[in-house]
Amino acid sequence: MRLRDCTPGDRLTLCRLRVRAADQLRLLELGFVPGALLQVVARGATGGLLVGLGDARVALDGATAGALLVEPAGAR
Repeated sequence: MRLRDCTPGDRLTLCRLRVRAADQLRLLELGFVPGALLQVVARGATGGLLVGLGDARVALDGATAGALLVEPAGAR
């Protein structure tokens, strides 16, 4: 499923990034690596998400959130 389809409170495992190379590099630098544990903290009015990643909170726009494939944490 796509990260943008998740709701606040969902705990997820990042499976794959489907973004441009430059965007992928930045996301990897922020810690968005396959296997990372994420939690959706809040949803913005225009489709963006606030995502918890470790001790950090990262705001993602809707397009980027739609390009991150996730599964429920502990699904594997």
